[in-house]
Amino acid sequence: MSVAVVIVAAGGGRRMAAAMNKIFLPIDGSPILAHTIAAFEAMPIIESIVLVASEADRERCAALVRDGGHGKVDKIVIGGETRHASEESGLSALGVDVAAGRIDTILVHDAVRPFVRAEVVVRLVREARAVGAAIPAIPVDGPLVSVDADGRLATSGASLWIAQTPQAFRASRILEAHRRAGVEGFLGTDTASVVERLGDPVAIVVGHADNIKITTPDDLIRAELILASRRAGTVDVDRLTMPA
Repeated sequence: MSVAVVIVAAGGGRRMAAAMNKIFLPIDGSPILAHTIAAFEAMPIIESIVLVASEADRERCAALVRDGGHGKVDKIVIGGETRHASEESGLSALGVDVAAGRIDTILVHDAVRPFVRAEVVVRLVREARAVGAAIPAIPVDGPLVSVDADGRLATSGASLWIAQTPQAFRASRILEAHRRAGVEGFLGTDTASVVERLGDPVAIVVGHADNIKITTPDDLIRAELILASRRAGTVDVDRLTMPA
């Protein structure tokens, strides 16, 4: 039994306001996407990678994979207009291997989260195999409040967590959940939502604050700080990053 990861890289990243897809923006001299792929390449538990790209970026992604020697990237497929559609493209590319029993667990990951940790992935796979689905999340740092229709304080939030990726799933179940979502016209907010709607449990694995999603120019600064802190081993990364 083996583990595959679908890296979703088909978005445009309008909030970055860059001249190119943000997956190609550099941190420490290399594209964000290269860092993300390399993180999974280095994990023995990962057998194969499916990269979901836009049509416009396909050739550039292929060159990045080739030039980086990323041998675990088995397929590059074209994404859709929505995150949900892009996930569907990546998952469908694994359908034959899942049906044949060659893949038992699938991870779905944001291309612009380059700091995924191997120990978190191992725990996610373990929980997904036991429960059916698992996501990494971190507790909200600080109090949250609710505001009523009159603009007044209502109730404070409790036990709120921020979801991250990669999200891990029993392979056959996530394919079935996505198939049913397509038939029934459901568009998920994230991958886990398509199995949650079927009543399936989703386990929570504690993630890390440095597993940021690079969305804005400020996030690029945080990313450089995270890389510097990892090299030095002396900086408190949690104090340099926003938990997202």
